[in-house]
Amino acid sequence: MTQTTKRFLLVDDDPLNNYLTKMVLKKSFEGAQVKDFSIPEDGLGFIGSAPNQHPSDEKTILFLDINMPTLSGWEFLAAFDRFDASIKAQYNIYILSSSVDLNDINLAKANPLVLDFIEKPLNKAKLVELFG
Repeated sequence: MTQTTKRFLLVDDDPLNNYLTKMVLKKSFEGAQVKDFSIPEDGLGFIGSAPNQHPSDEKTILFLDINMPTLSGWEFLAAFDRFDASIKAQYNIYILSSSVDLNDINLAKANPLVLDFIEKPLNKAKLVELFG
């Protein structure tokens, strides 16, 4: 796959899922830069610490889990929404979750910060569907 989107941020408390997602991304996108956080607060800290780290025309794809012990995906999104618009504009957010709860899926699709809900595990077919 060739695509200009080559920066990814993973926020999921499951290190194994982060590892597997990272491998799928690196095999699907040559030169992909993938940063992962198993502690959601660390992910928020990273986002807030480097507000202008990338050109505005190249967005970072953020894959966010919902069910995490210290900060849920919904709480993460609420905190992310408090960032300056210039920071928020640098990210495209997708929920990446094993949840099959219809309420979670509907909440994700209704959230203006979230582009789509993706069921774990992430695979190359889904990446092709998302990014062509």
